[in-house]
Amino acid sequence: MYILEFLLEHYIMLAELIGLWLLMDSGIHLTKKTILVTRIVIILIFTESVLWSLELWTRSFETLSIARPILSSTIYLLHPAIMIGIIGMGEGIRKQKMWIYIPLTISIPLIYTSQWTHLIFWYTEDNVYKTVNSFFRYYPYILFFFYAFALGIYLIENFSLFYRKARKGIFFTLVFSLMGVILHVVVDVDTDYSTLFASVLILYYLFLYMNTSKMDPLTGLMNRQCYYADSKKGRERISAVASVDMNDLKKINDTMGHKAGDEALQTVSRCLNFKRERAKNVYRIGGDEFAIFYYAKDEDYVKNDLELIKKELSKTPYVCAFGYTMTSRSETIDSAMTDADQKMYKNKAQIKHTNIKNIAEMKQATIEVIHEALNSGMWGMDFDEEGNMIKVEWSQQFRKMIGFDDESDFPNELESWSDRLHPDDKERVLKEFNDTIADYTNEKTYDVEYKFKTKDGQWRRFHDIGKLLRRDNGVPISYVGIFVAIPDRANAIS
Repeated sequence: MYILEFLLEHYIMLAELIGLWLLMDSGIHLTKKTILVTRIVIILIFTESVLWSLELWTRSFETLSIARPILSSTIYLLHPAIMIGIIGMGEGIRKQKMWIYIPLTISIPLIYTSQWTHLIFWYTEDNVYKTVNSFFRYYPYILFFFYAFALGIYLIENFSLFYRKARKGIFFTLVFSLMGVILHVVVDVDTDYSTLFASVLILYYLFLYMNTSKMDPLTGLMNRQCYYADSKKGRERISAVASVDMNDLKKINDTMGHKAGDEALQTVSRCLNFKRERAKNVYRIGGDEFAIFYYAKDEDYVKNDLELIKKELSKTPYVCAFGYTMTSRSETIDSAMTDADQKMYKNKAQIKHTNIKNIAEMKQATIEVIHEALNSGMWGMDFDEEGNMIKVEWSQQFRKMIGFDDESDFPNELESWSDRLHPDDKERVLKEFNDTIADYTNEKTYDVEYKFKTKDGQWRRFHDIGKLLRRDNGVPISYVGIFVAIPDRANAIS
């Protein structure tokens, strides 16, 4: 009989909890932790309703049963425990938030021993409920209010990036739930809150699911769908847009694997959103593409924020290109974003050019060090489409090896070199040099040794090697080679 009465009295609450339990098996996008904690809260709410019915039954006893104070104490403690569970559903309890368990932990011995200490409440032998004549009589309600307030603070901290309309439903439910509890306290009416908790749980679960649907699962940023929605809803409030593109994601995926690529995206996302505030929303709108909306902020603020983001990125091995545009009421967000994209691509090209330049300079510096260590020098020649030599360049290392200072006393001309070849070697060397150019099969390699006259009039031995780069028809494009000094006992040829 009691079971049937319980089922009828709590029919709506049980239907809600069972429906929510089954809904969590439908492949939704919430985390495993959220689903696990939600199920724990469902069990706690159901337990509270069962214990309430049992406690209500013990009220009919003519004499006190020890079960009644235990049941009452457990119900009082289940209320804040349920609130903690609801906070934990939203990933709200981390190591730095462990203090939230302290009030409940302290309250456990206070409430469970109150029957004997008379600190808060107790029951007389004839089964009458008594409370102390002080504020401690409201201690269970104060404990509940504390955790309801903690939930409100958590909502403000963790969902401040979403529009107010998206938070109204859960705040409305929370505020009216508190008002209901206050009214029960004021008029001194004892009631079962399990149905209220079930409604709050379902609305909060829906709120979490709505917010999860707005988020990119990998980075935690808002997703492309949310970007499109916000560009329409928040048009009047958006004062600036920024386009961000991560460099070399494909290279990371190809060389280090997609896990490394995912970690790179997560790191970049944390940098873009490191200063979480209502002034901006950050979106992942593609694989390595991001967008930022700024709300009611001037250009100085936008510039400063982007500089802070770049500073955070500089602490990582990753690089991003940026472009931003201040919006005006006469243009659409799409047109502003197009302009920001163009600026971003210009920035991307500048970064690429700078990187190529830096790499080239580094390579050149490395080559110079190698040549200096080997006592060698380079030379190069360019040809036009007809195969005519149009440019000659002698490296500074080579000039230094033969005693010249710069181009003014050893010009970039072929004769600067050929006129100083030893008479016994000149004809042979020039023939090898020209025959290599004329070999359109590109099989011949220029590789000779000869004596060369340095600036101080001495003859020194050199090993000269060259190779041609050719067009498809065999016509030479460039002729590149290297001089290596050959040491001998006298270090000079007389």
